[in-house]
Amino acid sequence: MNKRDELMSLLDSSHKPGRVPAAFFLHFDPAFHRGQAAVDKHLEFFRFTGMDLVKIQFERHMPAMDMVGPQDWAKVPLYGRDFWAEPLAVVKGIVEAAKKDALVILTLYSPFMLATQIAEPEIVVRHIEENPEAFKRGIEVITQGLMLFVKECIALGVDGFYASTQGGESGRFAARASFDE
Repeated sequence: MNKRDELMSLLDSSHKPGRVPAAFFLHFDPAFHRGQAAVDKHLEFFRFTGMDLVKIQFERHMPAMDMVGPQDWAKVPLYGRDFWAEPLAVVKGIVEAAKKDALVILTLYSPFMLATQIAEPEIVVRHIEENPEAFKRGIEVITQGLMLFVKECIALGVDGFYASTQGGESGRFAARASFDE
């Protein structure tokens, strides 16, 4: 039984696994963030470590913008398929090479995490607290672009997503209501 079949067998409640599946992750050197080099490094890491699944790192960064005030979030562009082409090529290569043998999971950053690539985290938090409605315009556009990427990944055959929400911790905002909103 290959690693894919082993993990999928966990869905059968009558199946008693012989061991606990495991995986761990790290970001590779920037030389391995794009193209065939990224595909090869992910597969090398998977095979060398003997992990039970392949996890694709999310290495696409949002371009920084000059966000002086909360109203500037209205300037965030909707990034389409061209913007996501490089990470989608990596996803395609890894799915084609590994899906027959293992589950393929993709790291997915939250819209908040992507917003903190557009502007420094302190600026993002300040803008949310000053004018949450103005900030919402930007985060909604970021979310639309991210969902386009997600749908493309699903079409390419990714089995699932590891949703990273780092940066959105409840203690980040002075007012609990900002976090809740």
